[in-house]
Amino acid sequence: MKNLKKILIFIVTIIFTSPIYAGDYKIGYVDLSKILNESPAALAAQKKLEQEFSPRNKKLEAQAKKINKQKEKLQKESDIMSKDQIESLQRKIMKSERDLKRDADEAREDYKLRRRDELGKIENRLKEVILSIAQGEKYDLIMTNSDVTYASDSSSINITEKVLKKFNSK
Repeated sequence: MKNLKKILIFIVTIIFTSPIYAGDYKIGYVDLSKILNESPAALAAQKKLEQEFSPRNKKLEAQAKKINKQKEKLQKESDIMSKDQIESLQRKIMKSERDLKRDADEAREDYKLRRRDELGKIENRLKEVILSIAQGEKYDLIMTNSDVTYASDSSSINITEKVLKKFNSK
């Protein structure tokens, strides 16, 4: 009986001193993808990347057109070409296709690296903004898309618009 009473007192003490019952928590949610898609800084970074890689993409397109013209020539003129000429043109086309694939892969990798760099800069600024809002408004916890399965846009915990406004003002 004494042990049961001690156990009950212990359980009641744990329950009432638990942080869960200690008070309300202030929780916020930020939709990072919305900010990265709508902020002027992100849009400017995207435009900068497009301008930076546009000449390279045009060069790749020109290479692809040249290969297609060679293929058309092979198809149209193969009847009047010698066997050696056909084989030579086929080798040239295959080499050009390999070069194009290599150049396209290289361009894609370079684009990914530059995009990661640009987004990294934006994300660092964004973290600073979120942190300043969290500290300024005494949030206990702020979550992002990767942490949350669902959060309503009209929910009071969704502070995306507040973060977007402050992010855009910097």
